[in-house]
Amino acid sequence: HYYITNNLRVSMSRKLVKMLTFLKSRADKTLPSSIVLGNNACDLDSVVSSIMYAYFLDATVEPTSPVLCIPKKDVTLRTEVTFMLDKLKIPIDDLIFLDSPQISDIQYKHIRLHLVDHNKYDNSYLNLESFEVASIVDHHSDENGPCTRYKKIERVGSCASLITSLFKTDQSSPNPAVSFTDKMRLFLAGPILSDSVNLDFSKGRTHQVDVEMFEFLSIPDRDKLFKELTKAKTDTSQLSVYDLLRKDCKHFSSKEGQVYIASLFGPTWEQFAAMPNLIEDTQKFVSEHDINVLIVMIRSDELFQLFLTVAHGTHLISEDCISDITDKLELVKLQDYQPDSWLVYEQLNIKASRKVVLPLFKSWLEG
Repeated sequence: HYYITNNLRVSMSRKLVKMLTFLKSRADKTLPSSIVLGNNACDLDSVVSSIMYAYFLDATVEPTSPVLCIPKKDVTLRTEVTFMLDKLKIPIDDLIFLDSPQISDIQYKHIRLHLVDHNKYDNSYLNLESFEVASIVDHHSDENGPCTRYKKIERVGSCASLITSLFKTDQSSPNPAVSFTDKMRLFLAGPILSDSVNLDFSKGRTHQVDVEMFEFLSIPDRDKLFKELTKAKTDTSQLSVYDLLRKDCKHFSSKEGQVYIASLFGPTWEQFAAMPNLIEDTQKFVSEHDINVLIVMIRSDELFQLFLTVAHGTHLISEDCISDITDKLELVKLQDYQPDSWLVYEQLNIKASRKVVLPLFKSWLEG
């Protein structure tokens, strides 16, 4: 069973012909009382899942808009996102961001939230006094956030695989509620391939659901698409250290303060450390967000991961403190770096992505 079978289906005849028409119509109107929020990293999986789930709910339940949880200017940092938007000819101006005009009075409305690619509402990016989390579709560890109607949390490679399953169920019915075009199939295929590393089970990020949903999407030449996405994702040549840190970053609050985990794809640690203004840009990022602990995960083309922790204004992080995490992630210290609070490791457990690392640190800091 899924969301629209919960006695919530409104009009099965209200089909949207094109996703572009849907996005344009939403961008030009007052924000409806139902919105879909992706996570605050706003990576490709989050963006695609937000847009496609909003499209699905708009066609089957009630008027719904996707809201991307970053300022509009920051979307250019997410090179794989802009690549897919360009490929499908989706104008950035047709998307709603945290600083879009429609958001200005949102705190005074009763909002129904639908969360994708995370499962607990964080009011640090939208301060809503009155809201209901109506549904959740996510592939991370369950944080037991409240939800009133539909909740689907399954550990798969990509949240887009779970969104695709909704379309698959709908399309298999005698009278599909949603118009599902080839462009929509391509849009969903992008994050599935990217997050599952081209459906490679040996990398530890692919699940059978990802394979089945990609097969349903029927996208030809998957290797070509994966190579295009990888090239776009690793093209950070025009970005500074400051840009890289805010490009793909998730955060959580703990009793010890603000913890941010940035994910970098492309450079090795040596290349990252050699970038101009490394310490200055890092300190700027830490100060702007009042960060107590910054964790940077770096992955090169060969999926060779490195691990860096930075403590700011505190001595929370030390080698002894994180010994349990060191064992689980198979961390090997590389060498000492200045300032003294920086710890740099090679991460031998390359299957442990941020979806694994974040809960480990959250559990440790709250323990």
